[in-house]
Amino acid sequence: MADPKDKPQPAEALPAACNVVDCSSGRQQFWRFTGSKNQMKLVDVREADLGEKIPDKHLDRDASQMWRAHCQNDAWMPADKVFFRVLHLPLCDARELPGMVEMHLEKVSPLPLGRAVWSFEVVPSHRADREQQTVVVMLAERAEVEKCVGELEKAGYFPDRLEAAVMHQVMATPQGGERPDGAWIYPRFLEDRVVCAVAWWDEGVLQNITQITLSSAEHLNELTEQLTAAAWAGEMEGWLTGSTHWHLVIASEQGEQWLPVLNEWAGQGVQVEAPPDASALAAACAARAARPLEQGNLMPPERRADYHRRDVDRVLGGILSWMILLYGMLLVGYFVLNSQTAIREEAKYQQLKKMEAMEKEVEVLVAKRNLLVLQRNSRMTALQVLKEVADQMPEELSLGFINSVEVRGEGNNITLNGEVKSGQGKRVDDYRNNLARIMVTDPVSKKQRKLFHEVITTDSREGAAGVEGPGRWTIICMIRPNTPLK
Repeated sequence: MADPKDKPQPAEALPAACNVVDCSSGRQQFWRFTGSKNQMKLVDVREADLGEKIPDKHLDRDASQMWRAHCQNDAWMPADKVFFRVLHLPLCDARELPGMVEMHLEKVSPLPLGRAVWSFEVVPSHRADREQQTVVVMLAERAEVEKCVGELEKAGYFPDRLEAAVMHQVMATPQGGERPDGAWIYPRFLEDRVVCAVAWWDEGVLQNITQITLSSAEHLNELTEQLTAAAWAGEMEGWLTGSTHWHLVIASEQGEQWLPVLNEWAGQGVQVEAPPDASALAAACAARAARPLEQGNLMPPERRADYHRRDVDRVLGGILSWMILLYGMLLVGYFVLNSQTAIREEAKYQQLKKMEAMEKEVEVLVAKRNLLVLQRNSRMTALQVLKEVADQMPEELSLGFINSVEVRGEGNNITLNGEVKSGQGKRVDDYRNNLARIMVTDPVSKKQRKLFHEVITTDSREGAAGVEGPGRWTIICMIRPNTPLK
């Protein structure tokens, strides 16, 4: 039984896909439609035996079912298992309509409400001057509904909506007029019987839906008898006024057999209209899939709630599976990246060690080079000093020995010691002055500078050199530090 507290949802856009299954004709017919702009496009059709498994690829559920339940799987149950009752109710808010319908159920239901499933659908209005709305109530025995749903579930099909297909034909009336008036007969030929739904319209208002089951297509007397009884009842209840225009929605081959009998019974011409084929009826069903699930749906609310929980669990399970997969991929990526990072770090560490070893080797080589350069410069300086000492020495002087002493931070002190002839002491001063004036090119600045930083003369212990006979002289030449020659 429908929950009167359920609030009808506003109309939604067409779903991305909709499946329709018909199990009411003794065969399982399946149609799949996909949403394309404002229409549903047929993409697959298949027919099989009842209960045969429907391929899973056709039954993938939208993830949006988790937060917005909508009709993705539609199913038709046999029309002879459904009872229709038409109610005329005052205009009201859509949220109040389920309660108003439930108030009338006890009066109109042919079944005890405790073992019935019911739903309703509002009929489109064809008259703007009416202050009432027309509602078709659909009732079915719960056992029949459970049986039908059970067969569908065995085939792997979990319907969101369960309905009678003839309602789509009724809702499509009028056929060729703005205000339908008359009776429309919709026969459905099954293997062993014929089920006829008769929709009675009067001046644009649907008044009644009668279900008539014939034992065979040849027993048209059963149809005419029940149509006569229904017409009398309509006249007595006041909803059938004036003459009735009869419309037979049937294929031409059956119509040729039915039309003479019905014309004779009605006493007037019965209009024959071609019925939609099964695929067209399924397309009409898919085109109305955007209706709220509370309308025209004989699926028990507890079944729909169970399916919704499955959808939520499926989506959450899928999200959890993807999260676990993503976590595993991130974990593998972390270990791979960590391994690659460790390899790169080890390579860099080995490279750093090699560079450190190379730096040490370079330092040693640089020290050796500096030492060699220093030795070379020292030799060149010594040669330069010896050359200048020899070139500048007067004939009156004789060199006894040269002594070089290196003073840290102060450079080299070169001591020249020799003898001078008697009376030639002045030549020692001249020699000293000549040595002090010697200029050389600085190897760094490329400028001229003095060879000796300072040149001084010291007297010997034997007295003034060369004053009273031969004497000895000593000259100390100081070389600038850190100014090596090339």
